[in-house]
Amino acid sequence: MTENKKTDPSQSSEFVKATRSQKKGAKEILRLGQKVYDYRKDILSATDADNLQSANQGLKDALSQKPNSGPLLEEKAKKVDDQLQKSGDSYYHKKSWVENVEMLLVAAIVVIGIRSFFVQPFIIPTNSMYPSFSGMQPHIYEDKETTPGFLGRCMDKLLLGASNYKLEAKSSGNLYLKLQGQMSFRFDDAKFPEGRFFVFPATVREYVFEVGGKEHVLRVPAEFDLDELIAKKFAGVENLQDLPLIITQDQGFPSNRLKLSDKQYKKGDLLLGFDILLGDALFVDRFSYNFVHPKSGDPAVFRTGSIDDFNRKIGAEIVSEIGEDKYYIKRLVGEPGDVLEMKVPESVFSNGTDVRKGVPGVLYRNGSPISGRKAFERNRKRTEDLASDPNAKPQDAYPGYRAEGLLTNRAVIKVPKANDNPTGKKAFFAMGDNSTDSLDGRAWGFVPENEIIGRAFLVYYPFTKRWGFAD
Repeated sequence: MTENKKTDPSQSSEFVKATRSQKKGAKEILRLGQKVYDYRKDILSATDADNLQSANQGLKDALSQKPNSGPLLEEKAKKVDDQLQKSGDSYYHKKSWVENVEMLLVAAIVVIGIRSFFVQPFIIPTNSMYPSFSGMQPHIYEDKETTPGFLGRCMDKLLLGASNYKLEAKSSGNLYLKLQGQMSFRFDDAKFPEGRFFVFPATVREYVFEVGGKEHVLRVPAEFDLDELIAKKFAGVENLQDLPLIITQDQGFPSNRLKLSDKQYKKGDLLLGFDILLGDALFVDRFSYNFVHPKSGDPAVFRTGSIDDFNRKIGAEIVSEIGEDKYYIKRLVGEPGDVLEMKVPESVFSNGTDVRKGVPGVLYRNGSPISGRKAFERNRKRTEDLASDPNAKPQDAYPGYRAEGLLTNRAVIKVPKANDNPTGKKAFFAMGDNSTDSLDGRAWGFVPENEIIGRAFLVYYPFTKRWGFAD
């Protein structure tokens, strides 16, 4: 009696083992085949459905054999593909770019969902919250020798988000800033730089300089105030309007240009070189305010779209309007029902001079100096230091709260509750930690609760001492 022996197909001289790519391709075609069958079996003819299912099963069986035969996988995969060509409709054959687009759309939906309901990134453009958060900061280079090279600029870009700007003389002569009517600049829409892609137009400040009769144009982000940089660089003053007091102007000034320096520049000289350091990039917690109300001390991000209208309806004695819909970040200093007051230390005269002139005030909330955040404590300490010694040096960058607008010295305001104003909305009062350089509630009034986006909780870039959780 002859005994039947089971033979291993891999031992056959004709057996060709399947490659990794063959197995991967077979699994992918089987996945599509099963997907089409599951989705379309109810609308396919009985014959087409049976043929597709039979082809799928054949490929599945071939994949289950160990080791896999390359020719067999290709044969069975071809049968599935043939059936898909007939019955796949829009599910087959999908091009790779179609699947990539679908993947990107899914990713976009996920990102939008996270941004809308949980965490939103936000970049601070101005210094109204300095030093708690920093907006765009300049770093000036005195000459070409101090300007960083290519590698240095790359590192500054990577670590600090620094963008380098420089203006070199195209001719010889004195340096002038051409005046644009009543301003030193004009707003303009940035054009697409030549040879660069995916750069979206944005509003910029355009400054026009003149050396030896030739114009030199410099453009910076609209949120960046180059006036102060120019004033400090060429005259050592804070305000550009004070520059003519330091730099002797041409006969007939004022005219359409401002002389910035008495120096005679030569062609190729560095007129102005500086970096603009990126403002703090932070994450805003949008989720928590769905369950808890904003609190005094929170560094909150809010939209400004309805603030002007809200304050008009409640009859707030605002100083100025915002006038546009933007994102702002300020610190909440008053909740609904809170009573706020700014108290400036009483004047002290020495030899007929008020030694406390210009001393900032102490912000009171419900009868007591506001507390609970480092910014509150440090601003109050600055006020106390100046009240005792007008020449006191600051221990940090907090300037103290300035009494102005709705919060002039001894003025008392009450933050509206929902039930005591015609809008029926809760409101909050917000101020910048750097109140000397902040357009905030003192000017435009209260923030309705519905405009508050969330609380800033983490500075994730750039890598400075402010990196980490926000206070």
